[in-house]
Amino acid sequence: MKGSPWDKILLIGSAVAVFGVSGWFCKKALDFKDLFLTQSVQPNNEMPPTSIDQTEAATGFVMRATIWDPTSKGSSPKPLPLFVSIPIVEIDGSLIDMSDKEAKAIRPPVSNDWLLNNKLDFLNKNVLNLDPDRDGFSNLEEWTGQTDPQKADSHPPYAGKLVMKKRQSQVYRAVFAARPDDTKFQIKRVPTSRWPQPENFYLAIGDSSNDGQIRLDSFEEKKATNAIGISIDASVLSVTFLPMGTKHNLTRNVAEDIPTYFGELEFSLEPGKTFFVKEGDTFPLAIDPGTKYRLVKVEENVATVSYELPSGEIKTVEVNRN
Repeated sequence: MKGSPWDKILLIGSAVAVFGVSGWFCKKALDFKDLFLTQSVQPNNEMPPTSIDQTEAATGFVMRATIWDPTSKGSSPKPLPLFVSIPIVEIDGSLIDMSDKEAKAIRPPVSNDWLLNNKLDFLNKNVLNLDPDRDGFSNLEEWTGQTDPQKADSHPPYAGKLVMKKRQSQVYRAVFAARPDDTKFQIKRVPTSRWPQPENFYLAIGDSSNDGQIRLDSFEEKKATNAIGISIDASVLSVTFLPMGTKHNLTRNVAEDIPTYFGELEFSLEPGKTFFVKEGDTFPLAIDPGTKYRLVKVEENVATVSYELPSGEIKTVEVNRN
């Protein structure tokens, strides 16, 4: 069976269309390079001269530091920060500029400036009793000692933390009893709680007693009249009490009490632990082993303590009785 002539006509038409489209694409491809053709440009090397004045002006503007330095209208003009707000506190109806050094102190005796510079919570009424660095010293104590309340290794001397609990004493009692000859003198030790046994010493000038407590320094012959008008021997021996290095006079037949004082002290950073120190002796503090402390003098209600700074300077502090 033969095919229809229309089929051949459609086949031939389709072939002609395909060849036509293919030819159109080929032509477009050959013309594609013409889209990227650039025009030839002639160089121009002529430039206007540089303005020296404008260049120097621009350079000076860039190099010049911009300073923010307006002043406030408070009691004393002062620079104001650019990016930090100024704290204003209301106290008893008055507004206080914390950065104004002449303003009223909100936590006397500490200055507002000190509270602000050390970043302390000045709005807290108890701020002076706080211890932000936990070194045992309050902000008020740090202010008084002019130390840094935010650094534990910066604090007032530990001697300021000593407290005197009481004074105690031991008594050495002696009597110039007799003068056996021109070179010897009898000194009698009278019993006390510390030295309960009596003892006699026969000493020449310069000798020390067998118990190591006194040294005979000199003799002065004297006379006196008693209450009924009779002349009596009132000669005097000068002695040194060796444990303390103190000078005393022994009048003939008159008992002389020579005290040795002790201070009962407490270190407030270790409450409840008391210790005794003899007047004149040195003592350590465990928290500060590099410092030598000395109990210089003990009175009824106050003790004087000295300590040596790393520079060699000796400082003293009064320790009050608690």
